[in-house]
Amino acid sequence: MIIRCKRIVLFIVFCGLIVVLASIVHWRQVAVYTANLDTRPFNLGLVGEINSIEPAKLSNHPERLLASTIYEGLLCFDEEKGEIKPALARKWKYSSDGKSLTLYLRGDVKFHNGKKLTAADVKASWERNLGSIEDWSNVSLFLPIAGCAERLQGKNIDIYGIKVLNEHTLKITLLQPNRVFIYFLGHPLFWVFDSEDNNDPLAGTGPFIFQENKENKKFFLIKNEKYYRGNPRLAAINVQVFPDELQAMDDYKAGKLDYLDTVPLEEIKKIRKASEYKGLYIEKPVLENYSLVFNLNRKPFASNYYLRRALNYAIDRKKINDEVFGGSCLPAKGAIPTGIPGYSEEMQGYSYKPEKAKELLEEAGYPGGRDLPPLLLTYNNSEAHKMVAEAVAAQLAQLGITVQTQALDWDYYRKQMSSMNMSFFRLGWKADYPHADSFLYSLYHSSQMGNSNFSGYNNPQVNKILESSRAATNEKERSALLRKAEQIVVDDAPCLWLYQKKAAKLLGKDVDSLTIDAMEMIDWYQVELFKPGVNQEGDIIKEKV
Repeated sequence: MIIRCKRIVLFIVFCGLIVVLASIVHWRQVAVYTANLDTRPFNLGLVGEINSIEPAKLSNHPERLLASTIYEGLLCFDEEKGEIKPALARKWKYSSDGKSLTLYLRGDVKFHNGKKLTAADVKASWERNLGSIEDWSNVSLFLPIAGCAERLQGKNIDIYGIKVLNEHTLKITLLQPNRVFIYFLGHPLFWVFDSEDNNDPLAGTGPFIFQENKENKKFFLIKNEKYYRGNPRLAAINVQVFPDELQAMDDYKAGKLDYLDTVPLEEIKKIRKASEYKGLYIEKPVLENYSLVFNLNRKPFASNYYLRRALNYAIDRKKINDEVFGGSCLPAKGAIPTGIPGYSEEMQGYSYKPEKAKELLEEAGYPGGRDLPPLLLTYNNSEAHKMVAEAVAAQLAQLGITVQTQALDWDYYRKQMSSMNMSFFRLGWKADYPHADSFLYSLYHSSQMGNSNFSGYNNPQVNKILESSRAATNEKERSALLRKAEQIVVDDAPCLWLYQKKAAKLLGKDVDSLTIDAMEMIDWYQVELFKPGVNQEGDIIKEKV
């Protein structure tokens, strides 16, 4: 009995030692992970709010950037070549009439939960996304597909225009010839996930796997070692969401961030001049326009082409850009921004010509601004938007035009904009897909009224040209048609185009292979961290992890 007790005691002691040793080993692994640059997480700083990372519910850039680590679409855009390239789909083919598109999936893709990707998963993802859309201006991306309108009306559960031909083949039937539709497939609404997954967020196929969410303020992701493109360069991504830009900038200056996604306007001029930021500051035009929209169904803008053109010539865009944005935007020449298929260097657009503005104002029936009722310029509440509105009002006052300004909270503002209840208002339009079609068809085709055509613009000639451009069989022909449509739209002046946004970002000193594209997105698979090393002379150098 005594012997047996001793054995039990010895056994308990032995087990205790194992637990202690295991704890030590675990602690050592954690310590190595957090201290070693080879494996430490990449620290990503986002500014704003993260309310969802489900593809159909993304409402802002930080949400989209975070979700892009987890999810991806069938195709993506090759910015260098200016064309679509494979992602989850290895190839695709349009029918000769441009009314159907067959997509052939890769056979080596798995979701983060280990399930193999099939064409049925793609269809299920898209059907779920269509039913979960929160920003209804995005519905137009689905409407070219046969059966989507009926699904939205509750007439059909199945989207009959999306057919699963076999495990790796999908066929999309379109209502009209639309060879631009291929560009739509990179939009988050067409990202793919396992719709049968019970986790939140749903399992994706992207280069990183979701691990932790702390009150939508901190997120942690680890690399997907079974990613079909290969092993991601980063071991993990640690995401910190900041309520304001200045706090995020403080953390960057303290060396806590490898990437700051939003740089405060007041810091940009200093950063451009400071040597310590050389090679770390990124400034790039992105596909986002800032404009003031005229409601063409309301006076005084309805049927008054001369007034709308007069206001476009009356604004000194460069001055406002310098004073409000510190020169960090590009003054807009027309409806299509730079860096996109369909953009024309030859577009003259509107420049600051006050004398011409006065002539047009007189032709509009308001010489010297007389008899023109005060204009109400409405914007969503923001200090920068307020400064722009006040600058526009001050410049128009020089022509004798009185402009009153009004700020509204975003949710109410968006409803007013969608219902066309405002006469003169701010619009920030970010491309849904990297093509000029996103800036012309979406905003100026009459079929988009009540959706994304906020001005009420209706020109049958433009409608016809835009429809022909979607049916065009090659990009050269399509671009020529889009340039023609843009010229007509710009002459008609349904908007006062102000700026194209430039993205301003900061990299940490250990970061390599991080580039942002014109959609302001990052290929997370390629991003790397340097690690310290020593050369033969004993100097500290940096080598890629």
